[in-house]
Amino acid sequence: MKRKSVIDIKEMKSKSPIVCLTAYTATIGRFLDSEADLLLVGDSLGMVLYDYENTLRVTLEQMIEHAKSVVGASKRSCVIVDLPFGTYE
Repeated sequence: MKRKSVIDIKEMKSKSPIVCLTAYTATIGRFLDSEADLLLVGDSLGMVLYDYENTLRVTLEQMIEHAKSVVGASKRSCVIVDLPFGTYE
């Protein structure tokens, strides 16, 4: 099965519910892949995995590594990745 694209998700919008789940690691990405249309690698991983007080300390490098992990482990879901605070200005 091929990975869902943004175009596929857009076509689903008016036809069926879209399921988006959060995955931070390869194990979670692999487990959720068959259940989700979208997998979000969110910057909330700072609080969930690293015990940061908030998302401000999350780096772009951390997000890239977690994104690579989830993309590599999933085959079907479209993977969306947050940009950390201050990296998009």
